[in-house]
Amino acid sequence: MVRFGEFDLDVASRQLLRRGTPVHLEPQAFDLLTYLVEHRDRVVPNAELLDGVWGHRFTSAASLTTRVKEVRHALGDDGTRQHSVKNVRGRGYQFVAPVQPIERLPAGADSTVLIGREREMAALTAEIAASALVTVIGPGGVGKSTLAREFAAREGESFSDGTQFVELAAVDAEEQILPALARSLDVVLDVGRRDDALASIARLDALLVLDNCEQVADEVADLVVELWASPEVNLRVLATSRVALGLSRERVIPLSSLDLESAGALFTARSRAVVPGWDPGSIEPERIAQLVQGLDRLPLTIEMAAARAGSMSFDELASAIADGTPFLQVSHRSPARRHRSLDSLVAWSAGLLDARHRRIFEDFSVFAGGAAAHDVAAVLAPDDPSGVVFDLAALAERSLLVAELDDVRSRYSMLVTVRTVAQRWLEDSVRADPLRRRHAEHFLVVAREVDDELRTPRESAARRRIEGVVDELRAAHRWARAEAPELAAAMSGALFHAAYSSLWNEPATWSRELLSSAFAADPSSFPGARLLAAGAAAHAGDLVWARRQVTIVLGTARGRIRAAAVELLADIALYEGDLAGAHDAAAELRRLGEELDDSHARAFAAVDASLASTYGGDPATALAQLADVAVDQFAPTDRAWIALARGDGLSMMREREAASAYLEAIEIGGLVENRFVVSCARTSLANEYARVGDVGAALEAYAQSLADFQRHGNTTHAVTAIRNLIGFLADLGDDRAATVLGAAASNDGLRMSYGVEAERVERVLEAVERRAGAGRFSAWWDEGRSLDAERALQTAIDVVAGHRS
Repeated sequence: MVRFGEFDLDVASRQLLRRGTPVHLEPQAFDLLTYLVEHRDRVVPNAELLDGVWGHRFTSAASLTTRVKEVRHALGDDGTRQHSVKNVRGRGYQFVAPVQPIERLPAGADSTVLIGREREMAALTAEIAASALVTVIGPGGVGKSTLAREFAAREGESFSDGTQFVELAAVDAEEQILPALARSLDVVLDVGRRDDALASIARLDALLVLDNCEQVADEVADLVVELWASPEVNLRVLATSRVALGLSRERVIPLSSLDLESAGALFTARSRAVVPGWDPGSIEPERIAQLVQGLDRLPLTIEMAAARAGSMSFDELASAIADGTPFLQVSHRSPARRHRSLDSLVAWSAGLLDARHRRIFEDFSVFAGGAAAHDVAAVLAPDDPSGVVFDLAALAERSLLVAELDDVRSRYSMLVTVRTVAQRWLEDSVRADPLRRRHAEHFLVVAREVDDELRTPRESAARRRIEGVVDELRAAHRWARAEAPELAAAMSGALFHAAYSSLWNEPATWSRELLSSAFAADPSSFPGARLLAAGAAAHAGDLVWARRQVTIVLGTARGRIRAAAVELLADIALYEGDLAGAHDAAAELRRLGEELDDSHARAFAAVDASLASTYGGDPATALAQLADVAVDQFAPTDRAWIALARGDGLSMMREREAASAYLEAIEIGGLVENRFVVSCARTSLANEYARVGDVGAALEAYAQSLADFQRHGNTTHAVTAIRNLIGFLADLGDDRAATVLGAAASNDGLRMSYGVEAERVERVLEAVERRAGAGRFSAWWDEGRSLDAERALQTAIDVVAGHRS
C-alpha cells in the first residue's frame, strides 16, 4: 500500500481510498494508475502502457487517454495542473505526486467493506461464472449493494468490456430502464429500434450490475428475457433486489444478517471511524453482542447506530435499543421484522433531528439520485446555500445521507430505505409540489449552463457535470411533461447540443413523448423538443422526417435554437448529397454564429462548408475554408470535427498527412469521450490506411468503426463505412463481399452514394462484374439486395473479421 496526498492505493485489495473512503475506478483505470505508480521513476511510453494494461489485445490511443482522464478525475487532477499524472507530449505519462509507502493495517482495521461476507463473495464468484444472471436478494440494509460493488471491483477486469453499475432506485417505470442501461453501457437507443439496442447490449463481454431492482423487478425480468433472446449473448447480469426476479435460469444468492461476531466487528469499526479514540475494551463483549442483536445484525442499522457514537454514550445507545425505542416489537426471525425495524430505525434517527435538519432530510427526497451540494442548496434553500452545506454534512454524519467528497465539490445521495421514510414524510407536508417545480426549474438552469460550457474549451467539465445530473434531468423532464410542458420543452432545447453531438438519444425519447401529448396540438409548438427528436431521426437514417421537423422549427425559432436547426439542416443536406444545400446552410450558420457570438456555430459552419467542398471534388477549397479557423477558442469536440474535415480534404488530395489528422480527431474526441466523432474519424482512418496499402491497420480500424456504429445505432454513418469498404474488399479480391455490400448500399432503406464517392463505387462494381461474370455477380447482387441496414452492418463486421483471422 502506498500513500500520496490524501490518497491510499491498496493494490492487494484493488482499492483507491481518499481519507479512508473508497473512490470508484473502473478496473482498467485502476490498473493504469497502479502501473504508473509502480514505474513513477520514469516517463512510461504510451506503447508500454497499452501493453502493460491491455496486454496484446488491440486498442486505440483514445482508450488510453480516456483511462488517464478517469484517473485524473478520481485524483482531482484536471489535466491542466497535472499534479499527479503528467503528460510528456510525444513520449507518454509519468506519475509525479510524492509517494510514501505505508504499512498495511490488519484485515478489517481500515475498511468495513466485506466484514463477514467472505462466503457470499466466494459463492458469487462461482455463480457468475456459470450463469448469465445472478441475483443477490435480502432485506433492506443487509449490504447487497456493497457486496455487488466489491465483486464488480474485484472481477471487472475479467470482462473485456468492463463493468457497469446501474442504480435503478431512481427509475420508476419500465420505459426508463433500457435508456438507463443503454447510456451506462455506451449503447445508443434509437426511437423505434429497441431490438438493435438490446442486441448491442447482449453481445457485450461485460458485467452489468443492476442495483435496487425491487420496485421494477418484473420489468427488469422482462428486459433480461429480451436480452437472452438476442442471437449473440455474452453479457453477465448481477442484480440486487429484495425479491428474486423469478426467471428459470436465474441463480439466487440470499444475503442474510451478519453473524454475531462479524456484526460486533462492524459496529466496533464504524464507531472508531466516527470517534477515532473510541475504545471498546472497557465494554463487555456480551453487551456489544446484545446491542447488535437488537439491531438485527443488519449492516445499515449497525452503521446508523454507530453514527451516534459521537453524540451518545454506549450506555445511552444500548438503553435506547434495549427499550425498543427505534423498533416495532415483532419476532427477530421475521423478515418483516427486519424490514420494519430498519424503517423505524431510520424514523427514529431522523426523529432526533431538530426542525431545520428534519426539513432538509425530508426535502432531499425530491432528488432522484445523487446530487452535488450546490445543486441541493439551490433547490432546497436558495436563500441560504452555505448553511445547507453544513446541514447535509450533519445528515451524512448520522448515516441519513451518503457523502462522496473530492477536492472540487461534495456530492450526496440517499439510500433507498432511508428515502422511503423521507418521501413519506414529504408527501404528508405541503412542500412536495412546489419542491418538484423548483427542482425542475433548477435543472433547466443546469442544462442551459452545461449547454454554454459545452461550446468552450471547458467541454470536458461540462460533460462530467451532465453525467452527474442525468437522473435529475430525467426526473425533472418527466414531471414537467405532465405538469409544466413549456418547461419540459425548454429543457429539450437546452439539451439539444449535449445529446445530438454525442449520440445520447434518451432526451429525444422524452421529447417525442412531449410532442405526442395533448399539449402539442399546435404543429409549431415546442421547437426545442421537435429539434431533439429530429436529430435522433437523422442519426437513425430517417432523413425525410428529420428534414420535415427542421423546416417546422425554422418557421418560428430564433437564437440558439435556430442555429441548431440550421446546423442539423446542413448535416441532413450532406447525408442526402445536397451539396448546394449544405453550402447554403453553412453560410447561414456562419452568419448566426457571428450574430450570437457562438463559437460552436462558427466551427460547424466551417466544417460543413469544408465537407461539402470535399464531397463535391474540390479538396483545395475545402482546406482553404478551414485555414483561417482559430481552433484554440473551440470546444474539443469541435476541434476534433475540424481535424476530421481537414483529414478528408488531405486524403482526397492523396496527402499522407491525412492519417495524422484523423488520429488527431480520434485523440481529441477521446479526451471528452465523444463516441460520435471518434467513430466517424475511425472510418475515415480506415479508408486512409486502405488507400496507402496498410491492409492490417485498415482492417483493425474498420473493425473498430463498424463495431462502434453497431453499438451506437448510428445507421447513417454505418452506411458510409459500408460504402467505403466496398472498394477495399474488391482490392483484396473479395468480389463476393464487395458485391453483396454494394447491393445492400443501394437499397431504399440505406442512403445512396453521391458525388465522387458514387462514381468510385460504380467503377468498382463494374470491374467486379467483369471479373466475376454476369451470372455470379447477379446472384451476389440479389443476396445483398435482401439485406436491411442492420443485417448489412453485421455482414460487414463478419467480412472484416474473416479477413483479420
